[in-house]
Amino acid sequence: MKITQINMVSWIFYFHLVLFSFIASVLIINGWADKQTALLDIGEEARLHGWLSVQYTMLAMPLGMLFINYLYGYKSNSKLFLSYINSPVTTLASKKDSFVQYPLYILSLISLLSVVYTFMSSHRNPIVEIFQGLDATSIRVLRQELTVEFAGINIIKNCFGVALTPTLSYVAFAYWRLTKLREHFIWFLIMFVFSIFILIFNLAKSPVAMFVLSFLFLNVLISGGIKKKTLFLYIGGTLILIVVAYIFVRRMTNFEDIFSAMGIRILLGQAIGTYYSFEYFPNQHDFLGLSSFPLPFSSALGMDVSDGVARIIMIIRHPVAVRAGVAGIMNSLFIQDAWGCFGFWGVIIAPIYVGMYVQIIYMFFLKSKKTPIMLGLLTYFSLKMPISSNFMNFLFNRYFVFLVFIFVSVYVVALFFKGFKKNMHESDVSLSNSA
Repeated sequence: MKITQINMVSWIFYFHLVLFSFIASVLIINGWADKQTALLDIGEEARLHGWLSVQYTMLAMPLGMLFINYLYGYKSNSKLFLSYINSPVTTLASKKDSFVQYPLYILSLISLLSVVYTFMSSHRNPIVEIFQGLDATSIRVLRQELTVEFAGINIIKNCFGVALTPTLSYVAFAYWRLTKLREHFIWFLIMFVFSIFILIFNLAKSPVAMFVLSFLFLNVLISGGIKKKTLFLYIGGTLILIVVAYIFVRRMTNFEDIFSAMGIRILLGQAIGTYYSFEYFPNQHDFLGLSSFPLPFSSALGMDVSDGVARIIMIIRHPVAVRAGVAGIMNSLFIQDAWGCFGFWGVIIAPIYVGMYVQIIYMFFLKSKKTPIMLGLLTYFSLKMPISSNFMNFLFNRYFVFLVFIFVSVYVVALFFKGFKKNMHESDVSLSNSA
């Protein structure tokens, strides 16, 4: 849990649970945040249930994680984590990993083309538009257009662009740190720049800042930890990027207003959806069950397809803004989605299940070979674990599945060509001996 050795578990605890949920639960249950968050229309019962669900999650998630620890035969993560971060980075299939790197270069080219495709498929270029003097409301409308009304193929944008490009930048960075080769640094630099472009695309304020912060994780995994000075530099740089986003996206120029808005957004904004969920479900909307499960599965199973809990809350709470195209979803702690979908049993089971889910993934990585690909995946999974998002993502996360499939395919292809070259070499030796 050392802050200078930040990892998947400590990030979830400090960032998602404490900063995004627990502090807000104390403020909201005492009515100290009503004016800042417009929660005056939330009843006492919803406040109490929301507060209790957060407190329960703070206890139940670690219990689920500890259960998996004991199944693995460990009392805690500490020794395994320290052993992992202090071990050297190694190649995957060969000494120089050439069999792996060529498929990775091809993947990198595909991801770069997907970024270009994403911008070309949009009717409006967000980077150009934002410098043409749009006001804050127009930018909010543009954000919804870029997200909801994207004219291209969403799989290309979301999977090959938004998910794969940053992950490949982590892999390239790890290879550069391992080999110190100029070609790997150039590879990383290209992937880094294109990652920034694709993360800017929908004009959200935090993705670019979180992407920069993610290299903090990667440096810890590679080097075994970081200095406090480096930590503060990363945090300072992240805050500067968020301030810049507020200036350009929210059109705010008063720094006092910016920091006030940032404080409310961080400490309260990410939490209030939980309380609206207890207020609106099932009083104003029936529990969703599995109807908000990813669309292909819902359709295949013949189920009714519904908007997600976060979208329904926004529709009920801000119908005019939704119709005007300036409001999208109201995400919060996964308990929000668990309650809106499954009610009481969702709240009881979800934190234990999520704790087990996180721990299984975390232990898998810590017990795996420390290669650039595994470091890239671990960094991505650490930042993108959907704690402050939909519970349904823990039942099926299309981006996690996609990335695992892609990099397993890379490994299989690398082993195939390695075996093919070995067989060719043995054939040449055999023919030479026969001659």
